[in-house]
Order: sequence, then structure tokens, then C-alpha cells
Amino acid sequence: MRARLVLASVVTILLGPLLLAPHVSAGPPVEGSGNGVADLGSNKNSVIVKFTTTGTSPFAISPVYAKGKSPTPWLKANAPLRGSVFSEKHSAALVGAKVVAPDQWTLQVVPLSSAPKVSSGSTPLVFKLPKTLKGDSTRTFIFQGDGEIVVFPISARGMSGFPVVSTSGKVKKKIVLPRGTKYMSVTGVGSWKLRK
Repeated sequence: MRARLVLASVVTILLGPLLLAPHVSAGPPVEGSGNGVADLGSNKNSVIVKFTTTGTSPFAISPVYAKGKSPTPWLKANAPLRGSVFSEKHSAALVGAKVVAPDQWTLQVVPLSSAPKVSSGSTPLVFKLPKTLKGDSTRTFIFQGDGEIVVFPISARGMSGFPVVSTSGKVKKKIVLPRGTKYMSVTGVGSWKLRK
């Protein structure tokens, strides 16, 4: 009996990190043109939704959940645009995205773990820090756009924190990222940089 208990403990220790972050595989790209609702499958975990859109018109995407709620849009911006947005685990599965765009667009659900390791960009993006923060950490965030900008941390478990930036226009601000931050979401169109 004791040997089984020890074995179970060892298996839990070894597999613990895998159990905390459920595996999500990339879904197939969904393409469309004009206003519509894209079928994104059924996603019960935190994921990234990658997108591209052409043209020069306004573009907006909003999550669609299995239980018809009216969520806040992920993004409202002008095309052409390419980037990604974060969809946090929700009480109802993410099943689609409502798209408002007169031109061509593509959406794809990918695992949070596929976020790129970058420290700057010019589009809305979910990205990975070089390592998970073991304590609170101060960074400088710089934004050279003129529209809305929202920046928030995301833990290794895929849970978002409170926004560390939520404003409009140019920004140069010291921000504090909480312990456990592994990913970041930047929703704003314009050149941005995160530096130590």
C-alpha cells in the first residue's frame, strides 16, 4: 500500500505541470469575407485567437460562447491588420467569433503555449516572457500609437490579471507585473515595446 502511495506521489510530481495547463491543439484556419460568425470549435481552456484582415476598413472581433452572453469585443481597429488576442477560460466554452469587416479575414485558435517570445511589436499580440516571473517585476512599457491601448499579464495557468495599462495615445510607463506572469497581451495598434 505504501509503495503505491509513493508511486502515486512521484507520478503527481512529474505530471503536475501537465495537469495544470491542459493541452490545446491548433484548430484549422477559418476564412471569410464580410460580417459573419466564425465557427472556432469548442474551446474550454484559455487560448489565443490569431487573426488577419485585409482592406482599409474598420474591423472588429468578439468572442461567442456556448451560452449566449454579450461579451466585450476583443478588438476594434482599422484593417489591414494581423495579430492575436487572448481568450481566457470561461464558464461556457468559446465556440466562435463574431466578425465585423467588409473585407477578407482569417481566424485560427492556437494554444497559449504557442505565443512567440518577443519584447516589441506593432500590432495586437499575445506573447511569452523569456521566463515565468518568480516575484513581482517592474518593466517599462512604451506605446507609439494614437488609439486605445490595453496591456495585461497572463499567468502560466492561462489566467489574466488586471490591466497594467489601459489608456489612449502615447504611453511611457513603469508597470509592475505580478509573480507568476508568463504571458502578456497587448491590444492596441501602434509600435510598442516592453523593456526591463
